[in-house]
Amino acid sequence: MQSVALDAGLKLGTWKEPPWSGFDGSVTSPGKEGATVSPGRLWVFRLLAAVLACGVVLGALEGGLRLAGVGWESGFLVRGEAGGRPVWNENPRFTWRFMPPELGRTPQPISLPVEREPGSLRVLVLGESAAMGDPEPAYGYPRVVETLLEARLSGRKVEVVNAAVTAINSHVIREIAEDCRQLKADVWVVYMGNNEVTGPFGPGTVFGSRGAPGRWVRWGLWLKKTRTGQWLDGLARRLAARGQAPKAWGGLEMFLDHQVSMEDPRLNEVRAAFESNLRSIVEAGRSAGARVIVGTVAVNQRDSAPFGSQVPPGLDAGARKQWEAAFEEGKQAEAKENAVGARRGYDQALKQDAGHAELMFRRARLAAGSGDTNAVLAFARARDLDTLRFRADSELNEVVRKVASKREAEGVWLMDAEATFAKNARFGVPGNEFFWEHVHFRLPGSYLLALLTGAAVLEALPESTKAGSAADWISLDEVSQRLAVTSWGDFRIADGMRSRLRRPPFSTQAYAADREVRFQKELTALAKGVQPTAFAAQAEVFRKRLAQRPDDWVLHDQLGRMHESFGDVDGALSEWKKVIELMPHHFAVRLQMGRMLAAKDESAVQAEPLLREALAMRPATAEVHAVLGQALARQKKYAEAHAEFAAASRLRPDLLDAEVQWGIALAAEGKAADARKHLERALEISTNSALAHLHLARLSVREGNTNAAKASYGEVLRLSPNYREAQEFLGGAPISP
Repeated sequence: MQSVALDAGLKLGTWKEPPWSGFDGSVTSPGKEGATVSPGRLWVFRLLAAVLACGVVLGALEGGLRLAGVGWESGFLVRGEAGGRPVWNENPRFTWRFMPPELGRTPQPISLPVEREPGSLRVLVLGESAAMGDPEPAYGYPRVVETLLEARLSGRKVEVVNAAVTAINSHVIREIAEDCRQLKADVWVVYMGNNEVTGPFGPGTVFGSRGAPGRWVRWGLWLKKTRTGQWLDGLARRLAARGQAPKAWGGLEMFLDHQVSMEDPRLNEVRAAFESNLRSIVEAGRSAGARVIVGTVAVNQRDSAPFGSQVPPGLDAGARKQWEAAFEEGKQAEAKENAVGARRGYDQALKQDAGHAELMFRRARLAAGSGDTNAVLAFARARDLDTLRFRADSELNEVVRKVASKREAEGVWLMDAEATFAKNARFGVPGNEFFWEHVHFRLPGSYLLALLTGAAVLEALPESTKAGSAADWISLDEVSQRLAVTSWGDFRIADGMRSRLRRPPFSTQAYAADREVRFQKELTALAKGVQPTAFAAQAEVFRKRLAQRPDDWVLHDQLGRMHESFGDVDGALSEWKKVIELMPHHFAVRLQMGRMLAAKDESAVQAEPLLREALAMRPATAEVHAVLGQALARQKKYAEAHAEFAAASRLRPDLLDAEVQWGIALAAEGKAADARKHLERALEISTNSALAHLHLARLSVREGNTNAAKASYGEVLRLSPNYREAQEFLGGAPISP
């Protein structure tokens, strides 16, 4: 009866509380005389009220954080402006959702009109570092694709959007694809698979959680699109890292302790997630109205030895000892160029256990050398057995074929790069003719993949759009001319790759010494391109191409770099200013200009505003703080300089340049003891810093410590054999301290 009384009171309007706040577990349903709400429905009302309240609180928190400038834009693309028109720019913080900011990878600069030019062709490239064009995107795969299509579709504007990023994988590319639907590209090209194990959520990653992201992880990724989620994530990371130095990107060496064998059951999860992500990417492209080209992945199988091998796990002590002896016998015989003995040793080891990647690779090389067709399968097996899985394996390429084969009628094309590279390679196995190392293309490799891509693009385009196109593709030589490829550029890239390959895990690969010899020969042949007398002719190559493409910021950037390397500061500045005119948001070019200007007392004042602009774009960039500190120190603004060096050190405790320049600044102030501390810290980071050794030598000269000065100058000569100051000191000639 109590319930009836309450119902009557509510019906008559004599009770002022809201109807869903009944005391006895049942309430009136408004508008229906005598009706009651069950206890279950009451909890629904309460839950909705709680959700509404939480929404109000979270909305207020989100708005407050945005007003306070906390967090960052989460999409791959952000709006910008160039030349007075709206454009799409890349978001340098995009990868922070998937990896710690200090390890975050940055997309290539993008400036794309929001409103497309009528009749233009827009091609989107999605993938990882190989697709991006590492080690030098100026001559990489997307640029070659653009060059080929421009020449073939003469008179039509072609835009190839480089949306590939280093160190990511399909989990991240899936998110990039969703955001890139708004670009309204005609064709999407998907070339990915090398980082499925080592990239975010892979079992061999260094970026945090391992294992394919389930519902909760994806919910967390969605939450980090909000400022509230970003704030909570940052708080959690700061608490977890309390008392620890921030991480910093250290290249593939970071992955040495993250090996994954071929039998690891987690690889099944990797393949399933890869297939799911690839299907989502394809559907995103199709829903955006694009034709989608999906490529299998070609890798260096013939000349890139496995990075990691699993010692036979199933052998007892005696059998393992026999295996090791047979393997060593084979290696010793091979070193003596005794192919028969090497095969005997390797085959004996293979009989006991055939799961060792390096053993399989060595045997494959011998098979190829003797013309044995089994070499093709052996090289592929060696790649698949590699426990440091930086290359797409056979299973992942089969997933690509499964997803993309025979779907042309649906607007999806398969681009079988793996098969095409094999057909065009020595012994049917791709190697150094196409690749710098394990996956990154030399120009001939980029050209071959771009030819395959171009053919697929033409096949995907409607016949009406191909009217008037050229009959064939331009040659590799013509592509080189249009990209302004020079001996200077080739030398710079090769020299940078040699430095990369001298570090683990490359330096521990089988036949690393042979590769060093090849690189030295290559650099010797290219060295004429970096001689002063070679500058004028090579600069003319750029100028001729810029006369045809005056708005190509990449050409201006490369010409600026060449001016800088030949000591022409004014020429470099002139070109880089044009880059900023064409790409107002370009961060790296400001850092380049600042670094060059900060190196000299007379130009340091010009460096400061450029570096402050760069810091405004990316405040948490240790390198910019370090160079700004150098520029301030050269202006004798020592207090400000020390603050910048300290900021750099907090962000990157292992940043060599920050410690060296801090030491130099302190020495200029006359604070020898503090200067020595930072210079010695620099040598803890890298014993091969000639600049740190040089300034330690100068400090020792000032202190009258001849023996210490000799030791430091000796290190300078070890690293820079022609350095005159060190030669004069060690030769006994007088030297000004």
